[in-house]
Amino acid sequence: MTTHKKTVLVQVLEEIKAGLSPAEISRKHSIPKTTISYHVAKLKKMGNIERVGYGTWRYIRPLKRSPNLTTRQYDKGTKEVRGHAFIWKIEFNKKPNWEAIVSSYKNKKLTFQYMKHNKILRTIFNNRKIWLGKNGLTIYEPIDFMGYSSFEVKGMAVYEMDLLVKGLLKELGLPFRPYRFTTSREHYGLIKNELARQYNKNKEKMIIKAQNGSTWLWIDDSKGLGELETNNPDTSQQVRGFWNEHRKHNFQVGPDFILNVVDKQNQNIQANADNLNNYAVHLKAHVQSVKDLGAGVKELVKQIKELKNNG
Repeated sequence: MTTHKKTVLVQVLEEIKAGLSPAEISRKHSIPKTTISYHVAKLKKMGNIERVGYGTWRYIRPLKRSPNLTTRQYDKGTKEVRGHAFIWKIEFNKKPNWEAIVSSYKNKKLTFQYMKHNKILRTIFNNRKIWLGKNGLTIYEPIDFMGYSSFEVKGMAVYEMDLLVKGLLKELGLPFRPYRFTTSREHYGLIKNELARQYNKNKEKMIIKAQNGSTWLWIDDSKGLGELETNNPDTSQQVRGFWNEHRKHNFQVGPDFILNVVDKQNQNIQANADNLNNYAVHLKAHVQSVKDLGAGVKELVKQIKELKNNG
């Protein structure tokens, strides 16, 4: 095996696909373990392989499908959610006069051009495309944010967006302006989702739409990460909770399971009803017996009184 980095990377991936461990690859090709470990770590980071045990790895996808992402990762914990494709709508309290602001801009760091039939100015700042609109800004965020939850991920994205807005205003020589923000697009992918893996393996897609026609859940393997994607952090949390609940019960709670439980419950209810009915019948007979006994006692008392009077 040649020690060219790209070749080693490809060969290590192919050997793992064939079932070899890093130690076996090292021995087979006389490559230092540290070199193999370096490439294994790189393949793991790119999502081509995953650890299944100590010194054991599983092949996920070929190198050519590896995602080429710019990411922000704020901690070293488990990354389960990828937030991406953010489009921010920034609205300032006071409408900016962008033409006057741009005409007075003296630095050469930014360039501006008219878009959409020469009606809207656009610039690129810190590698983000930014449209200078009537009421504020439209920011297209190219960065992927990796985190443990969709709320953590969105928090990262908002933090970066705020830095970007403040940085742009500073670059333009403007004081800070209070603003409101919304998203016109935001995607959250549950990474390495088992359902997504099955669809990806079969080269299938899944798209679920709301009644208004908007897509809110989908699997398309656009980044090769085995993602079940949603367009809302709340929905992402709910979907994640749904899968974790099923996992907790070993995926046994399905339609048949529920129907069987309901059927058994109905049988128990019917049995209880029958028991209550039998109890009611017996109770009725018991009440009549008590009445008969009471009548007999009264008659006996009457006869005793008569005997005393005659005696």
